[in-house]
Amino acid sequence: MSPIVKRPVVLFMGVCFACVILIYYQSSHSQGKPHYEGVCNSENVNSAVMEQDDPCILSLLRGQYLHPPSKNMLSLEAPEVTNPSMGQAQSILEILKNKENGWEGVLIEADPKNFVKVQEKNRRAWTVPACLSTSTSPKTVVFKQAFNQGRISQNQLDDQNRAGSVQVQCFPIYSILAALNRTVVDYFSLDIEGDELAVLKTIPWNNVRIQTLSVEFIHDKEGKDQIKEYMTQQGYEVVKEVTDPNWLANDFIFNKI
Repeated sequence: MSPIVKRPVVLFMGVCFACVILIYYQSSHSQGKPHYEGVCNSENVNSAVMEQDDPCILSLLRGQYLHPPSKNMLSLEAPEVTNPSMGQAQSILEILKNKENGWEGVLIEADPKNFVKVQEKNRRAWTVPACLSTSTSPKTVVFKQAFNQGRISQNQLDDQNRAGSVQVQCFPIYSILAALNRTVVDYFSLDIEGDELAVLKTIPWNNVRIQTLSVEFIHDKEGKDQIKEYMTQQGYEVVKEVTDPNWLANDFIFNKI
């Protein structure tokens, strides 16, 4: 593993709705594993057996899905509002001792309509028009569009031809991190309307260091206790539950012990 230079990093929420957001700094990913040797294309990454950081998956992400940070002027709906979160950001900043300078990050948005809105903000962050895979492999899914409540369909066959449903490519979160050469994360915000635990279970925790997370728990079919138990097993403590009477927030704030 080559020497790594630390630098603080961030991510801005903007209009990223059914997406994950994370803040990272520090790089590198695993080496020396057997690689896929067939034709590298979308069809094969969705069907062949590959490691999450296989060069084929990373090449596809870098070539077709990773959009670099914008160099244009920020275009925010309410630029005077420095923190539009329901309390998640404040909690995370307290844990991170109000680290503010030099942030970098990535916004991952599955809904094509919402991704256009994300791009229009000109955020200083990488953007990815894809969903997070609920398994350790890339795959395509039927995604139900519903503005800030869109999610992977729970009835793939029934919903595939319905209005408001689209086919979306998914990648494991670790694949996206590896494509960005990042394995240390300051903050990971996970709010995908019900598949949070499944996504968390795809992460190879021995290969990444995620310091803090905010994870929505209200829609997950396994229930909030299962999320809490799983994260406790990974060495995290619940610092706070952020809730809102209008259901605008129902999140655990986790910190690595």
